[in-house]
Amino acid sequence: MKRRVLMAAACLLVGCSSPDEAADTGDTLAAGTSSSTSSSSSTTSSTSTTTTTTIPPTTTTTPAPQFLGEEEIGTTVEGRPITAFHRGTPGGVVILVVGVIHGNEDDGLAIIEQLRTMPMPEGYDLWLMPAINPDGYANQARGNSNGVDLNRNFPHDWTPIAEPGEWEYSGTEGASEPETQAFIDFANRVNPALTIWYHQDLHTVSPSSGRDGPLRRHYAERTGLDHTSITGGTYTGVAATWVRRAVPRAMSFIVELGPTLSAEEAVLHATVVLEVAQMVEAS
Repeated sequence: MKRRVLMAAACLLVGCSSPDEAADTGDTLAAGTSSSTSSSSSTTSSTSTTTTTTIPPTTTTTPAPQFLGEEEIGTTVEGRPITAFHRGTPGGVVILVVGVIHGNEDDGLAIIEQLRTMPMPEGYDLWLMPAINPDGYANQARGNSNGVDLNRNFPHDWTPIAEPGEWEYSGTEGASEPETQAFIDFANRVNPALTIWYHQDLHTVSPSSGRDGPLRRHYAERTGLDHTSITGGTYTGVAATWVRRAVPRAMSFIVELGPTLSAEEAVLHATVVLEVAQMVEAS
């Protein structure tokens, strides 16, 4: 499981269209820049000559089914690409899933990886964003490289919170950060009907009396997460709230995973994402 998550992290930097390609990328990174080539060996005696040629294996990478491509939607403070993978039915119901916004809450990457290859129902236009905060992920920090909590930096209901270096620091103004700006531009362009954001480790999905209430409840029931309100922070400038307010008829909610996520749980969560996607049109 850990190796699979590392492969997904490698794809954040270089982009891969399938798990096989992710594995190839990880093997290349692990090997560094060293290479060795074996072409042939010959043994000659007074009576015979034997030549053995070693042919390297051929590896064919097949794109994931229904894979439509990938897009760099922007760059981070440190210049890392923010990448979104696209698959499914063009023109269908647009679903957006974000694996990481707080860089040290990264188990959502395993769910994104499953969604990249899992069979999909027809009629759904799926965008997968491994991380809106690649710098935070690389540095294993909650905020971006400016120390800003991106989940307090969105312009809807933004307020100044905390000071630089503190855990909920919201930045100098709403959408002050390049990562926030890139996401806003992207969401306004693709108009997701549903956006799901992964966090951890409160093990819950907050209830809602809005249109997405049944989706949240279904997600919690199917995955075994609690279905209770989240408290303990200052919740202004929140990404999910901005999507609901700024994107026409959009639904958007946070899934708080537990402290760990097994391979089997990652598959279950990915399956439930596609289940709630199919509930969108009825909501």
